Amino acid sequence: MKKSTFTNLIAILICCSTPQMQGQESWIDTSVHSGLTELKTDYSFKTLTSNDAIKNTAATLNNLNRAKLYFDRIFQTELDFAVLFIENKAWGKHAYFPPPGLPQAGNGNVILGLDKSVVSQEAEKMITQLPQQYWASLKPIYGADIDLDLFYRETLSIHELVHLYHFKEGTKPQRKWLQELFATMGMYAFIKKESVSSYGLMDTYPEFVIQSGDGMAEFKTLKDFEEKYVQELTPQNYEWYQMQLYQNAKSIIDAGKSDILPKFLHFLIDTDLSKTEMLSDFELSTRLEKEVGKEIADILINWKYK
Repeated sequence: MKKSTFTNLIAILICCSTPQMQGQESWIDTSVHSGLTELKTDYSFKTLTSNDAIKNTAATLNNLNRAKLYFDRIFQTELDFAVLFIENKAWGKHAYFPPPGLPQAGNGNVILGLDKSVVSQEAEKMITQLPQQYWASLKPIYGADIDLDLFYRETLSIHELVHLYHFKEGTKPQRKWLQELFATMGMYAFIKKESVSSYGLMDTYPEFVIQSGDGMAEFKTLKDFEEKYVQELTPQNYEWYQMQLYQNAKSIIDAGKSDILPKFLHFLIDTDLSKTEMLSDFELSTRLEKEVGKEIADILINWKYK
């Protein structure tokens, strides 16, 4: 199995999907809305598109609306945001960064592909070049032709929405892994509780990627993740970290701890580095256990790789 090329694709997806963008005074950045057509819906959030020939967006919008209602309820707020569906050819004009079709969020916008994402296309091509026994398990979930936009757009659009609940109040978390864990826990909790039919779409592909192992992960400590983050980690190494966080998020939510999410959000906001000083690992673990939950503190304390 050609692990390096394959995991590169996944890592590019994950590392690009979570930018740390400073919120604007008006919160929603409308500068990227110029030239787009508003799609009339019954939802409270504005939906815009670069092409009025809308196809295959109904399920995505319905899922985002259900997710908004779920998160607004548990976070006791009413998040204002916009959803943008952008064609690959218009991506550079309206999205914050490439590659075309890659889900992303920032400044009050969730930006999604109107066409099949470039990442999906390349990943599908790579997968089908492998011996069939490696990818046969994907077909019952993603279809005979393996449409990975069912993972990239339908699942990660929820991850991006969760980021906005934090980004609205702060974009400088005490630790980057906390920010990523929060978004993944939110995504997992919503899909498991409120969108059960999407569970396979969320879980099958990560499990498939995890089977590639950790041989390509040169760095494995949380300290390295903070210091190197995206720019100084190879794509497959960044992917390895994200999959560890996904497994932790899954374990926490599966243990019935979804009520931890509001505490987690408040902690991220209250300890944002724009408001307070950097905490030591000891101070961080102590406050996490007291203010959020032992499960989160244990990730820092018991991280396998020191």
